Amino acid sequence: MQRLVLTILAFWTLYGTETLKAAETRSYEVGAGLTSYQLSRLTERASGQRSRAGTSFYHLHLQYHQALGDVYLSPWLRFMPPALSSVESTSKSSHTSLMSLGLPVLKTFGQSWDISTGPVLLRYVIKGEGGLETLNNGESTSVFFKPGEERVAQSLAWQLGTALRWGPVRSALDLLVQAPRNSVKRSYSVMFTMAWAQF
Repeated sequence: MQRLVLTILAFWTLYGTETLKAAETRSYEVGAGLTSYQLSRLTERASGQRSRAGTSFYHLHLQYHQALGDVYLSPWLRFMPPALSSVESTSKSSHTSLMSLGLPVLKTFGQSWDISTGPVLLRYVIKGEGGLETLNNGESTSVFFKPGEERVAQSLAWQLGTALRWGPVRSALDLLVQAPRNSVKRSYSVMFTMAWAQF
């Protein structure tokens, strides 16, 4: 399913037919996309092997652009609700969501391309029903406690992004770097978003 969504979004990005258009002085945009969270750091596999693609979330996107001279202040909110998350325990007794709030500065080049950079607040939430769960642990199984309440992890990241525009459509690719100065804790996430501008 994820490959199909990415293929459709990539095709639309590469072969859009509408006239390219830069952002207006003030504009809103709404959209959706795919987040690969913490590349090569997390796993969903029973073997414990890390996934190069990270943990995938489908996200909903809202962004506002405000011109400030020749740049834009472009805060955005991306929410990945549990219903769109691929992360859940084998018994489906715990659910994960991710919310990110970015405050980038955006610079346009010509009528079709922009780059952006700025801080991002990430909020990772695990919510469960409590109890015990038996999972693979190496060559045997072990009993693990399931979260009985909501657990929240918050962190800061730095965003580097680029986007292309076709008429009211904007496709963006963002790299998020968490703990950029710490070689042990540093992690990378990628967000691909398709949005429709509402002026």
